[in-house]
Amino acid sequence: MKKLFLIIAAISASFIVNAQKVALHSASGIQHFTGTDAFVDAYNASLSGDTIYLPGGGFNTPGNIDKSLIVYGAGHYPDSTQATAKTFVNGTINLSENADGFRLEGVDINGHIYFDNNEQVDNVTIKYCKMNDLNIQGNLTTPSTNLTLINNVFTGAYFYLSNAQNTGVFNCIIQGRVINSYGNVFENNIFMYSYSGTSSNYTTAGDNNTFNNNVFLNASYRYFNGISNIIKTNIFVTTPNYGTTPQDSVNYFPVDQADIFVNQTGNAFDYAHDYHLQNPSIYPGTDGTQAGLYGGTHGYKEGAVPSNPHIQLQIIAPTTTTEGMLNIQIRTEAQDY
Repeated sequence: MKKLFLIIAAISASFIVNAQKVALHSASGIQHFTGTDAFVDAYNASLSGDTIYLPGGGFNTPGNIDKSLIVYGAGHYPDSTQATAKTFVNGTINLSENADGFRLEGVDINGHIYFDNNEQVDNVTIKYCKMNDLNIQGNLTTPSTNLTLINNVFTGAYFYLSNAQNTGVFNCIIQGRVINSYGNVFENNIFMYSYSGTSSNYTTAGDNNTFNNNVFLNASYRYFNGISNIIKTNIFVTTPNYGTTPQDSVNYFPVDQADIFVNQTGNAFDYAHDYHLQNPSIYPGTDGTQAGLYGGTHGYKEGAVPSNPHIQLQIIAPTTTTEGMLNIQIRTEAQDY
């Protein structure tokens, strides 16, 4: 425990001394970069296997990422980043075939994440982030596999998995339509898309997917456009269609949207909303935990705090005392996941 405290204290001190500096950790040591292009400069200096730490503030994107890196931001929830500020990345991140094993946490992306067309990028993990669209481009000629998405917020109109297989989407908030998903797993998410027009706009389109323990807010019956999807213990605001030859059981419908969450309205993500279920015990999921965002093995983490040590409080006096001492108060917390 003492050793862990010293490690966290050292990280905290590093953040103080190097406030608003991007840190690149590699086998050869630590480098710091400043300015809005600091993320770009850190990426250019990095090698596969390195870790980049982004503090609160705004940074331009490297654009194309073709290395296996770990990137930690400070988070995107306002109430959890008061000591550090949010980490913003401006622009689109493109992942190329040498980015196998890439990991991204705690970043608000003012843009998109794209996988280069028909390039196989495997074992990517994205957690605790907020972004517009995710687009894994291609036609499954060389699919990207084993992508893991946990506790993310996707606010764009589309969520493309055209070149993804064996992807797991867990405990995320997805505002747009899921397009071209084949052989992927969706558990304990909130699908906010709703359409009341006459065209065939479905919440999800694709075949052989598994949908367990999710909440669907589409006011239309058009939920699934596809073949042989597994659909179990989901909450629907209207009576759903299940597509062609589905495997469905123990779904909950129709449930008035006003009766699902503690505090939520409309079909757009809002930090002020409370996505806990009003009555979780009456909506058990396939694993015995509750359906919705806070059930399953990846229950939504309050504040979506990234898994590296998190600074909760940072107070630095503007001047020294008469004895030349500078009053600094720092409170940090280690993360279990």
